[in-house]
Amino acid sequence: MHNASVRNGWESLPNGFDVEFRHSIPVRISDNGRGMTVPEDVLLEEVSALGKLHVCLGAWESGEYTGEHEASLTVSGREFAEVLRRLAVSSAALFVERYHKPVDASDIDWDRLEYLKDFWAALGFCGLAWGDVDMDDYFDVYAEVMHRETCRLVQSGESPLVEPE
Repeated sequence: MHNASVRNGWESLPNGFDVEFRHSIPVRISDNGRGMTVPEDVLLEEVSALGKLHVCLGAWESGEYTGEHEASLTVSGREFAEVLRRLAVSSAALFVERYHKPVDASDIDWDRLEYLKDFWAALGFCGLAWGDVDMDDYFDVYAEVMHRETCRLVQSGESPLVEPE
C-alpha cells in the first residue's frame, strides 16, 4: 500500500469545516467561523472518512481569524503503525527530492536518523509517550516502506511535493 501523493495543508469537510494535514496525518480542525453546530461524533466521522484515521478532538480555542475556532486532532494510538508508515512515505519523498535516487546501502545513516525523527513525530501525532510503544518493533517495516517508496518514486519519474523543513 502506498500514497500516490502526500497530503499537506488544509482540506474541506462536507460541513464547511477544514482539516489540516501534515504528512497525510490530520492534525487540526477549523470551524471557519461557522460555529460549532455539528455534533462532535459526526465531525469525527467526517474527519476519519477524509483522513482514513480515527481521531480525537482537542479543546476548541480561538483561531487565527475573528470568530474562528480551532482544535487539535490526535490520532488513535491503535493506528500508530499507519501513522509511522505515512511518515516513512514522506521521508521517502524527501530523500528522492534531495538525492534523485532510491535509498541504498550507501545511505547508512538515513534509515536510522529518519526513523528516529519519524518515531518521535508518530508518538506526538498519536498522543503517546516514550515507552508506550517499543521502538524496535517498527524499524524493519518502516525501512522497507521507505525504501520501496523511494524506488517507486524514482521509477515513476514523479517529482514529489515536499514541505520545506
